[in-house]
Amino acid sequence: MDPLQLLVSNDLLRALDLLGVFIMGVAAGALAARLNFDAVGFAIIGIVAALGGGIVRDLVLDYGTPAAFSGAGYLTCALAGSAVTFLLSPEGAWWRHLVTVLDIMAMALWAATGTAKAIGYGLDPLPAILLGVTSAVGGGVIRDVLVGRIPAIFGGGPLYATGALITAVGTWGVVALHVPAAWVLVAVAAGALLAGLAAWRRWTLPAHGGWQVTMSAAQMKAFVRRVRRSERSRVAAETGTVPVVGVGHDDLADDVTIADDDAAAYEDRVLGQDVALDGINPFRDPADPERR
Repeated sequence: MDPLQLLVSNDLLRALDLLGVFIMGVAAGALAARLNFDAVGFAIIGIVAALGGGIVRDLVLDYGTPAAFSGAGYLTCALAGSAVTFLLSPEGAWWRHLVTVLDIMAMALWAATGTAKAIGYGLDPLPAILLGVTSAVGGGVIRDVLVGRIPAIFGGGPLYATGALITAVGTWGVVALHVPAAWVLVAVAAGALLAGLAAWRRWTLPAHGGWQVTMSAAQMKAFVRRVRRSERSRVAAETGTVPVVGVGHDDLADDVTIADDDAAAYEDRVLGQDVALDGINPFRDPADPERR
């Protein structure tokens, strides 16, 4: 049988899909418990989180009736997952860790099934991969919006979308290379492993304004010398006086003669203290009456 047909039509895909629905129902129930929802809240948040991504996927594919409403299986799994959390009400760090693991597993499973279905319905590789990622994270996004918080995939949490992308690309590779369909489980494991490591090690993608620049000691010295020269020129232009460098202490000369171990040592020596030039502090506000 063609690998694509095996992925899209056989029991493997359906089993993975239903497992992901149940797992996401459990994870959504954990959120409902933290927010003190009642039974109706548990049911709604479980259904939305567990089935939202798949419904979006099927609507995009023009599947007809979304799989979530084609029978009782999907709704039953979603409600069963949220009911587990509602009835057991587990607490503690172990439960939070378990929910995170379950959430990541559901994400990876749906990335695989969503990509496989998209390819099966004739989408090109890039749209199919994108729809696979949407299937994986769509329910979580809708869940977070319903409870009034920024969706986790926008930053600050496990790398859900990145892990889903890895799984989606791997699933496409299984189809493109015509390898046995069971290899899709390797793609699922790879995406889940990445997201799990990110949650454990607190890895995040770079955020806006979060870039860091590392300088060597020589680069740091050159940068500070330019800043000081610019500051002295500004002081001279604004006050009509030329800052005087004391004979016994020339900070610019020190930058050349003193050998700092690294940029951090230089920063501690120069920037970590109030640098004064014979009573002239070039970093003080020019309007300060104490400035000479």
